[in-house]
Amino acid sequence: MDRNDAGRQLAGLLAAFRGDDVVVLAPPGSGMRVAAELAATLHVLLDVILVRPLAVARHPDLVYGILGEDETLLIDTTAVADGRLCEAERAATEEAQAEILCRNAFSLRGDRKRADLAERTVVIADDCVADATALRDICRMARLHGAIRIAVAVPVAARQAVATLSPYADKIVCLNATAHAPDPDRWYVQSETTTSTDIAALLGANHSCGWSDGFTGADKRTTPASRSSSMRGL
Repeated sequence: MDRNDAGRQLAGLLAAFRGDDVVVLAPPGSGMRVAAELAATLHVLLDVILVRPLAVARHPDLVYGILGEDETLLIDTTAVADGRLCEAERAATEEAQAEILCRNAFSLRGDRKRADLAERTVVIADDCVADATALRDICRMARLHGAIRIAVAVPVAARQAVATLSPYADKIVCLNATAHAPDPDRWYVQSETTTSTDIAALLGANHSCGWSDGFTGADKRTTPASRSSSMRGL
C-alpha cells in the first residue's frame, strides 16, 4: 500500500468521524500524507500538531515536560524535583523551544493559526508507530488544547505501542499490529520524504476545500503532572 491508500482504509473504519466538530491531526512527517487522505475522505479539517519535549542542557535525558503551541505546557513536577531544575534554566529551555515551535508553525501554516480543538473530536494519524512516546505526547497536548474525544489512527504499529496508547486515547484504529517495531520501508510501496513544503501544500489544499473554519488564536494553559502521568511513561 501507499500512504494515500492507507488513509482511505483508515477512513473506512472511521466513517462516524465526520462533521464540523472533527479535526484530523498529524505530527510533521510522512504521516501527514496518511492524515491528509483521511481528512479528505471524511471531509473534515486537517492540521499539524506541534509538540516539543523539554529537557535542560545539563540533564539532556531527563524530560521534565512537553510544550505545545500558544505556550501550552505540561510539567512533570517529580522530574523537576529529581533533577533539581531551577526556574532560570527551565525558563531558558522553554523560551528556546517556544521559538522553535513558532518557526516550525510558520513554515507549515504560514499566517494561519492552529485549529481550535476546544470541545472537538480529534483524530491523530501517523504512518508507522514503533514507539508510542511521540503520539502519547500529542494525545496529551490535544487534551490540553481542549479536545473532548481522541482517536488514534495508524496503518501499522507495534502491538506494544498500541497498548501503551490506550490510556491516552478514547479509540485506537490500527490496520496492522505487529509483534516487533515495524519498518515503514517494508510496509509502503515507496519511501517518501515529506518536507515542510509538502506539508504546507497538504494543509493548504485542505484549507481551500472549505473545511478551514475553526482556527484559534492564543490559548495559554499550564498543567502540572505527577510522574504517574508523565511523558516518561509507564
